[in-house]
Amino acid sequence: MTTKEQTPSLEISAAPNPARTVVAATVGTAMEMYDFVLYGTASALVFNQLFFPQADPVVGTLASLATFGVGFAARPIGGIIFGNLGDRIGRKWVLIITMMGMGVISTLIGLLPTYAAIGVAAPILLVVLRLLQGVAMGGEQGGAFVMAAEAGGRRSDRRGFLGSWPGVGMAGGLVLATVILGAFANLDAEQFLAWGWRVPFLLSLVLVAIGLAVRLSVPESTVFEAVKKEGKAARAPMLEVLRRHWKPLLLVIGMKSGETAAFFLIATFSIAYGSQFVGLERADILNAVLVAALIEMVLLPVWGAVSDRIGRRPVMLFGALFLVLFSVPFFLLFNTASLPLVYLALGLAMGLGHAPLAAPVGAFFAELFTTRVRLSGVSLGVQGASTLAGGFTPLIATALLAATGTFWPIAVYIAALALISAISTLIAREPMRNGELPTD
Repeated sequence: MTTKEQTPSLEISAAPNPARTVVAATVGTAMEMYDFVLYGTASALVFNQLFFPQADPVVGTLASLATFGVGFAARPIGGIIFGNLGDRIGRKWVLIITMMGMGVISTLIGLLPTYAAIGVAAPILLVVLRLLQGVAMGGEQGGAFVMAAEAGGRRSDRRGFLGSWPGVGMAGGLVLATVILGAFANLDAEQFLAWGWRVPFLLSLVLVAIGLAVRLSVPESTVFEAVKKEGKAARAPMLEVLRRHWKPLLLVIGMKSGETAAFFLIATFSIAYGSQFVGLERADILNAVLVAALIEMVLLPVWGAVSDRIGRRPVMLFGALFLVLFSVPFFLLFNTASLPLVYLALGLAMGLGHAPLAAPVGAFFAELFTTRVRLSGVSLGVQGASTLAGGFTPLIATALLAATGTFWPIAVYIAALALISAISTLIAREPMRNGELPTD
């Protein structure tokens, strides 16, 4: 390619309003995490009683957590569908579709009759809705990463900071879900099971309305528009990723695995573990998770900005290795049943483990793929990691705990996945230090 052909791409400017673009990306991941944390928490506390009442309590918990994992199994399908669409027609409308799908399906879950009302059809419908929700969410997180990373244009020395905000949205969704669940957790058990758990799901419609208002006002990515205008948009971007970009795809899966597993261990399994096995009050453990998520919301942009100065790899390596070393102390602190120590465990895991591992990924992943296949590559990699190491983490952790009666296998499991993230980060090339996104 000649210098003349490259010049237009090198001069691609930032989005007309980068802050609004980042907000649009962030609000979507907030809703995604709101829905998924809500479902994961309900799986641990409610669904085992309302949709699997014939099962032994442990078996019922496993079955309800399995429906949580099923949604993640469908996410790569959504990543393929929406990644292809996003690289062919644009980022904006794909993310509008995924947001509408997430909200509508979450609302339907809140209206679903229980086993007592319609029998075996209840868990079947729950699984179907969960699968559809997984497809919708399959295009959301990767799309948000790409939207935020491209907001600074082709060249940006703030891409790590900008790309960290979808992670802030995820932590914000966790906070929102925890606050709302905590409010209804104060109901007596009978009221909570009868109707209290449904209200947070129905409130998804409010989030959809807010999210759509923001996303409809955001222009298409200038980086993508330039590629489309030059006639360089890929006809089959997912196939191109598998043929030409399989190495960065595998590295994305590896780098994201430890971060994803750690998040869902903290956001979902810790609630069931704390309430059912350590003996903590449900409201107390929800409050501890809330504080940890607030800590992460503050630190994610900080770690993102640090990655702009010293590079993505050092920051991610710190987070991954911290999780490896902290996996056992995390449970030791938890098992004291002392609330201050539980707060400490969750805060350290989120702020010094998960946050530095999660903050740079939006920028790092976007910088590993060219514009013509960026959304496909990032979406498939992120959703591959979510399927392998995310949705089934609470199920695996619960099964390990039920089989062994001790936290040690769970700690080893989390440490192993964090180590995979560390190794993948070491193998991945450091993205361009001049802040450029690759275009060809």
